[in-house]
Amino acid sequence: MSRQSAAFALFYRSYDVEFHWNTAITTIDHPKVTSGSRTWEADEIFICSGADFETLYPELFLETGITKCKLQMMRLVGQPDDWRIGPSLCGGLSMIHYPGFQAAASLPALRKRYEADFADYLKWGIHVMVSQNGSGELTIGDSHEYGLVHDPFDKEFINNLITAYLQTFANFKDWRLLQSWHGIYPKMTGGETELIVEAAPGITIINGLGGNGMTLSFGLCEQYFSKI
Repeated sequence: MSRQSAAFALFYRSYDVEFHWNTAITTIDHPKVTSGSRTWEADEIFICSGADFETLYPELFLETGITKCKLQMMRLVGQPDDWRIGPSLCGGLSMIHYPGFQAAASLPALRKRYEADFADYLKWGIHVMVSQNGSGELTIGDSHEYGLVHDPFDKEFINNLITAYLQTFANFKDWRLLQSWHGIYPKMTGGETELIVEAAPGITIINGLGGNGMTLSFGLCEQYFSKI
């Protein structure tokens, strides 16, 4: 059993949760949730489906001040002789990417310098981080392009910019590229950290955490349910 399968099995035993894989929800009409010929009923329905909630509620999606972000990432081959980089690393561009650093009084001066020296990086929303998995492979990212529609093709020059910047503060044993891909997630455009909206009585959309979804989702839901 994989670690992921074991985690779901533990979740099921602890909270009596039932998972339905390969099941696209096509219609929600409280209390019914429909997928093709199958239907379920629930007192409370929560939609936490990333950008895909546009399919279920297209008008609401356009009204909520939300957009989509496309980010490109890469993975390098496993490093030889079990060589490890130690902690995850990030470069200085991350300081102007994340709002958490805005309290620093010197940040405007740093941004001005980056606008002069790294204009292309700012144009494509690039900041660079790297972490290593258990197989020794190095995961590298990323860029940020915003808009409601994105082309399906990755931009090689963006990957080259990311790699070039990484080489200014990291030195690996093997730089061979193993995989590259892109992801798309919804992000609020007005600075909000999340979107929580009642689409209809008994139907709640929780979304819009941007690139922080995997980090904050469980905490956000725990906070939400503690107030109802």
